[in-house]
Formats: sequence, C-alpha cells, structure tokens
Amino acid sequence: MGGFANRLYMAKTVIAVAPGQPSRAELNKQYIEDMRGRLHLTEPQIAELKQIMDSSDQRMRECHRTVKDQHIQKVVAMLDDSQKAEYAKMRAEREKRHQQEQAKK
Repeated sequence: MGGFANRLYMAKTVIAVAPGQPSRAELNKQYIEDMRGRLHLTEPQIAELKQIMDSSDQRMRECHRTVKDQHIQKVVAMLDDSQKAEYAKMRAEREKRHQQEQAKK
C-alpha cells in the first residue's frame, strides 16, 4: 500500500477535473495497470488491491470530512455574531456552487 499512499500524497488536490487532467477513476485504473504489469499480479491479487483502494478512498473521504468539520467549528468559534452570519452565507454559496459542479458531472 506504500505506493498507493505515495500516489495519493503526490496527487494534486482539485475540486473539478481540468480538461486534459485524468479523473480519480482514471488514476485508479492506471495505478492498477501499473501494479499488474510491474508486479505481475494475479486476478485474486487485483481483486484484493481494488478492495484495498476502495477502503482507503472511503477512509480518506471520512478523514477529509472530519477535518473540514473541525475547521468550520474552529472558524465559527473565533467569529463575532455578525461575522458568523456572513460566514454561514459564504458556506451556503460555496455549497451551492459545489452542488452545481457535481450536477455537471
């Protein structure tokens, strides 16, 4: 899993995939093909690798969500009441943009 972790660490974080940039699915497919070719993985090993990758992806999403929630809580704690109201608006606008971007996919 060291190679996978390194690949995740080295990957650029973006919200939307720019034209010409591979998607997460394409990166995963390429990683599996690299592992299959260089390590001569058997089909059972490939199936297990896919399970490991799926589990790791899920854990990464959960960790990201936790860090994001903690960030929001800390920011809200430092703001005064009028700033909290504006911050809530900012977050709502950002969430709306995110949902619109997801709908385009």
